[in-house]
Amino acid sequence: MIDLTDHPNLHRLTSHLVERWPDHSDYVDKSFADRTPEVTASSDRIAACILKLAPEVEGGLDGLCDDYRFLCEKIVLPEELHFRRHNRYRLSSFAEAEKECYANAPFMARYMNGLLISNVIWHNHACAISSYMREYLPSRPQGTDHLEIGPGHGLFLYFAAISPNVASISGWDVSPTSIEQTRRALHALGVDRPADLTLQNMFEAPASDRRYDSIVMSEILEHLEDPVAALKAASAWLRPGGTIWVNVPANSPAPDHIFLVQSPEHACELVESAGLEVVGSHAFPMTGATLEKARKRKLAISCVVVGRKP
Repeated sequence: MIDLTDHPNLHRLTSHLVERWPDHSDYVDKSFADRTPEVTASSDRIAACILKLAPEVEGGLDGLCDDYRFLCEKIVLPEELHFRRHNRYRLSSFAEAEKECYANAPFMARYMNGLLISNVIWHNHACAISSYMREYLPSRPQGTDHLEIGPGHGLFLYFAAISPNVASISGWDVSPTSIEQTRRALHALGVDRPADLTLQNMFEAPASDRRYDSIVMSEILEHLEDPVAALKAASAWLRPGGTIWVNVPANSPAPDHIFLVQSPEHACELVESAGLEVVGSHAFPMTGATLEKARKRKLAISCVVVGRKP
């Protein structure tokens, strides 16, 4: 196994994962073999957060690792096989995803726990959140009012909360369970500043004078039937000159993914179609693939796009 002893949180998390799932050792090695020192350092910070959150999860760190394996073997793999055979995602409507996934609380708990660890283990996920931590947040102006739509596990909102440039943090979600999960995560991670967490559908947000300088939508658009409409609805809450940070996967099947983003360029086109100016973008291929290989074989790519409101 690759030597991560210089990054103690990563070392502890990956060692525990491989102890629970020895056959995953080669994948873990492959994932870290090509990481830059900057991304590895970010992953160590994320691993520290996961270790703090583990006692809040049923089964602790063992439970998190087991749920990550469940994610890989029982959730993603069957969807990947369908995608390879049919060149499309299995579901095509939010109603289908609601029935199969979101209404199944035990399933969603395991799904979200697995995704938490994927932010460290999956190369594309690790690079995307590292880009957010190292590039996006430090570039926000002092006094930024920041909103995340769909904060989920709370990691992105946590790093906004500890950014010296961010004056206020807010989170909207359609799920009471998700709002409570975010609230618990921020508390467990030691965030003592106010966080305005609201049960809110962005398409139904009541009229208000409040506006934000920064909005984050991480892995949201692929769950929606009309991502451009979602981006328009979100950007209506931006101040002029404000930015929206979008993280959306291309060619990434999952049981609740319904909109297929086909390439990094497609992701940029969605942002532009919402009337936003693309001021930055990144494309991070899945573990073990170059960007060229991922494009050619339609493998998963995390597409990060920063849009600015005119």
